[in-house]
Amino acid sequence: MPYQAQPPIVITPADLPLHCSGPTHEAWNGHPRVFLPITSNGSVECPYCSRIYRLDGEADGHH
Repeated sequence: MPYQAQPPIVITPADLPLHCSGPTHEAWNGHPRVFLPITSNGSVECPYCSRIYRLDGEADGHH
């Protein structure tokens, strides 16, 4: 079965600052919490689990 990429996780400015702690967000099977820099209306990939986050809106002072 071919690998199926997950769709990006769409976030809003209310979700900032952005962090990822693994695909299931459970402490026992996640990765360390990592804060991800994202630009307005941009996207970023988590270096641990490769999840992609897309910001729908303006970052307004968040990095």
